[in-house]
Amino acid sequence: MALLAGFAVGLFGAIPPGPVNFNVIRKASQSQTREALRVALGAALVDTVICGFVAMGFGWVLEKVVNNPWTRLGLALFLLAGGLKILIFDRKRDAERDGASAGLTAPPKEVSGFRFPFLVGVLQGAANPALFVNWTLIISFLVGHRILPTGLLAAGVFAVGVGVGVFAWFVILTELVERLKSHPAGEWIKQSTFAAGVLLLAFGLYFSWRTVSEFVSGDWIP
Repeated sequence: MALLAGFAVGLFGAIPPGPVNFNVIRKASQSQTREALRVALGAALVDTVICGFVAMGFGWVLEKVVNNPWTRLGLALFLLAGGLKILIFDRKRDAERDGASAGLTAPPKEVSGFRFPFLVGVLQGAANPALFVNWTLIISFLVGHRILPTGLLAAGVFAVGVGVGVFAWFVILTELVERLKSHPAGEWIKQSTFAAGVLLLAFGLYFSWRTVSEFVSGDWIP
């Protein structure tokens, strides 16, 4: 029961648009399937760890880290840097690659991007300052309605289910983008590098603003 509940919550909880979703879509559309899945694995690990700590009753340990303004500011600046990288460097690289392969009839091979996509997934997954609060509320609801049993074993199994569910969503998303490559929508997705960069930049600016505002006022902005 705990495994199925975790899988369902992780699968549907990963669907809302966010930095990891956009990054996975972008990499899959650029024939970087392995990198897309590594990013997804890093994000799934973040959810697994947070859910495990919260469900086991050790959420207070992570709370001191993830709710630290300096931690949140650093993660927000990472999103800003990622958006700028896509807008400035990746768009230029993609244009050069498309120009070089314009005369090729075979599908392009997977290209190498950032060397640590797993780490990118971890940092982008952890960049959402509301992630800890969201999982705390979800787990409290499940425990309160007796959907999630109490105990360390059940909490660990639930956390594993969450991680598998999150990763499963990104596998589905990657496969969907792969199948759309031959569809007219696939070309639009492939050319959406600018949109991905802007969205990452917007996430970074928003989270930075929230953190800086907290520094100034001393109050949390919901």
